[in-house]
Amino acid sequence: MEFDPVILSRLQFGLTASFHIIFPCLVIGLAFYLAIQEFLWLKTKKKIYLIQYQFWLKPFTVVFLIGMITGVVLSYQLDTSFAGFYEKTASILVPIRNIELVNVILLEGGTLGIMIWGWQRVGKRLHFTATLMMVLGVLISAVCITARNSWMQTPDGFSLINDQIIIHDWASAVFNPSFPYRFSHMLVAAFLSSAFFILGISAWFLIKKQHRYFARHSLRFSLIAVIIITPVQIFLGHLHGMNTHEYQPLKIAAIEGLWQTQKGAPMVLFGIPDQENEYNRHSLEIPKLASLIITHDINSELIGLKETPKMERPNVPIVFFSFRIMVIISIFMLITGLTGLVLIKKKRLYHNDWFLRMCIAMMPSGLVATIAGWCVSEVGRQPWTVTGLLKTTDIVTSTPGTRIIEFMSYIGAFYIFLFSFFIYSIRRFIKHGPRRVYASCL
Repeated sequence: MEFDPVILSRLQFGLTASFHIIFPCLVIGLAFYLAIQEFLWLKTKKKIYLIQYQFWLKPFTVVFLIGMITGVVLSYQLDTSFAGFYEKTASILVPIRNIELVNVILLEGGTLGIMIWGWQRVGKRLHFTATLMMVLGVLISAVCITARNSWMQTPDGFSLINDQIIIHDWASAVFNPSFPYRFSHMLVAAFLSSAFFILGISAWFLIKKQHRYFARHSLRFSLIAVIIITPVQIFLGHLHGMNTHEYQPLKIAAIEGLWQTQKGAPMVLFGIPDQENEYNRHSLEIPKLASLIITHDINSELIGLKETPKMERPNVPIVFFSFRIMVIISIFMLITGLTGLVLIKKKRLYHNDWFLRMCIAMMPSGLVATIAGWCVSEVGRQPWTVTGLLKTTDIVTSTPGTRIIEFMSYIGAFYIFLFSFFIYSIRRFIKHGPRRVYASCL
């Protein structure tokens, strides 16, 4: 049987990237949470903040290490399955990748050791400085990752000379047209993912009537973050959509399931995109709403998919449904936040079992929404690796399909092991709960 190596390579990269993105999201959000808790401990001398720090440092360490491992696998795949990628984009993307690599090894790796083992070896302020350096490190990594991806979406600051991409303006390349929107949207997604992660574990403790003082603190803190951040994320997503309409209108057409270019384009609430016959089956639409939301003009024109040949279009069903998954989850996040706000005002937050169970159910929601958004962004860019410059078919290594499937099976088995280790570790942390604070840490 013949296997298309391009499709298999895309599938392999999609799976590995989707698995990897879980852990940087949690690393970013938990790093900020740890910094806030340690700052409050130093300022108030209340033990609860130190207990919070020491407990959440354990899952932070696990996700940090798994994130590093999966990041190496992702880089390896880029260097093998897509060997032509860095060959053609080396002048821009390789320096940024090298900065990220040095940052992870030296700044993040070094400060993690102090955060874990430095309590009896360094002073309180130096320990807090290490935590702040970790926050700086994860921000640098986030900038590097987002800058590379954003440049691939909306390339800028370069010249094309003898079929080679040559950098001539680093500021324009790094801070390209989509970078501010993509970076802020991704950063807030990491905060939300971590907030729901903390919220779910805290709710579990309260349901089981364990470590209630500890759990009340982290539940309230993370819930307030959800209440504040969720509307911000929805607004940032709207701004990101407007930017995408300006620079990648075909991606917007795939998101909206819009086949024909039209003024006053409808919003397709539900439908099943038929890519072969170029229409939406069982479509439920609201007239002119897509134009209104995306451009703030009810009669504005949106580009349809039929403006581009079939081979130049992304996979519409994946983009279409991934976007709706992300939106539906964001609505449930908003409902969770608003419900929690009402319960806080009524002083019934910690004793409402159905809400606590809702928090547990929503625990993976931020990560699922992030993966869905990642699918929208990456699949929506296809068939381009670098929009308008480099197609995926131009950089895929001529590896037999059977070899790619074999390699995918190895990665799949390894990732199942890593995910099992992650789940085992989190369950173990929950089982043991927060330990007694050591006198040497005070």
